[in-house]
Amino acid sequence: MKRIDWILLFSYLGINLIVWLIYFFDLYNKEFISEFYFAIPFVFVFLIFDVYHKRLWNKKILLIWGIIGIAQLIIYYSLKDLPELQAVNGNHLVWLKALPLTILTSYTLNLINQYKYGDNFIVTSMRLNPDRIDSKVGRKLRPADYVFSLIGFMIIIFGTIFTN
Repeated sequence: MKRIDWILLFSYLGINLIVWLIYFFDLYNKEFISEFYFAIPFVFVFLIFDVYHKRLWNKKILLIWGIIGIAQLIIYYSLKDLPELQAVNGNHLVWLKALPLTILTSYTLNLINQYKYGDNFIVTSMRLNPDRIDSKVGRKLRPADYVFSLIGFMIIIFGTIFTN
């Protein structure tokens, strides 16, 4: 594992742990934490899908993030019915489902791309120039990269919000 893997992993786990400890020990307004907790997984999920997605081509890293995602699903389904975590539009913990969905979506789209083209899928949200050659992979972006990127973002957003 590279340094960036450790930084992202420990920052993700550390920030979540700190927020949960603050919430559990009532060190700050619980209502504020409940309402704005979504920002942490939301930001990290899009960082992982867009910026960090090439690291998920490594099976070991994919496995580590997959295990964290499964742990989050267990936490979500264990705590989702607590009255203090209910919101008008569902539950304040709904974004805990985003990481496992992101990992699964990225993995599935990469498998489809490998089957169809023989190489890995590149997320294109920040790379809108189709003639640009990806520096790490050394190939031009394909229309499939754009389509898969849009599909991936839509699955993550709508799959997280509209599923129970």
